[in-house]
Amino acid sequence: MINDAKLMSISGWDTFSPRLQQEISEQARSRYEKAGSIVFHQGMAPEVVAWTMKGLLFTQVQHANGNQTLLTHIPPGRLVLFNHVWRQRPVGRDYYAVTDVELLIIPRRYAAKLLAQHEEFKMFVIDALTERLDDLDRVLYTHKVASRELCIACFLVDCSVAGDDCVYLPFTMQFMADCLRLSRKFIANSLKKFQNNSLIDLRYGKIYILDIGRLRKIAYQI
Repeated sequence: MINDAKLMSISGWDTFSPRLQQEISEQARSRYEKAGSIVFHQGMAPEVVAWTMKGLLFTQVQHANGNQTLLTHIPPGRLVLFNHVWRQRPVGRDYYAVTDVELLIIPRRYAAKLLAQHEEFKMFVIDALTERLDDLDRVLYTHKVASRELCIACFLVDCSVAGDDCVYLPFTMQFMADCLRLSRKFIANSLKKFQNNSLIDLRYGKIYILDIGRLRKIAYQI
C-alpha cells in the first residue's frame, strides 16, 4: 500500500470520497525509472494509468530513419495513460526519462473498475486529460508563437517543476537545441543573455533558475 504522503500529493486527492481513496491506496504502486530510460516502451508493457510524482519526463517519437524527437514535457502531478490504443492502433510515442522519474501506477484492469464504479474518478480523469491538452497548448506557444528567444524562456519556465528559486535543470545546450529545433549557438547566446540579466546561472552542465518570476514574465510577456 502506498503511503498517505504520496497519495495526498495527487492534485484533487482531498476531493475523493473515503471509499475511492481507500481503493486507490490498495491498488496503486510506485515505479522508478532511471534517467535516460524509456518508460513503458510502446507495445512492450501493459496499459496503465499513472501519475508523475517527480522527475523530468518527456514524450518522444521515433522516426523511420532512426532519429528521435522530444516533444512535450510532462509536469509532476499529471495523469498519463501509458500504452493505450486509439481505434485499435497504438499511440506512436514513447516516454523518455530525462532525470530519475517516480510514477504512481494503477494497472488498467483496476483503473477500468474505478472508472465504472466511481463517477468522481471518471470526472477526475477527464479533467486530467484536459490538463494534458493545456500542456500541448503551451508547447504550441513555445514552438510556434513566441520568438526564438522567448521560445527558450518558455521552455525553461515549463520545465521548472518547482516554484522556488534556485531550481536547476540538467539540460545541456545540445539537449535544448534538439528539443526546440534551434541551433546550439543560438541556445548558448540566449542563455548567456539570461545569465547576464541574473535570470539563470550556468554551472557544471546545469541551468540554475535564479528568478522564475521574472523569467515567467519574459516568457509569456506578462
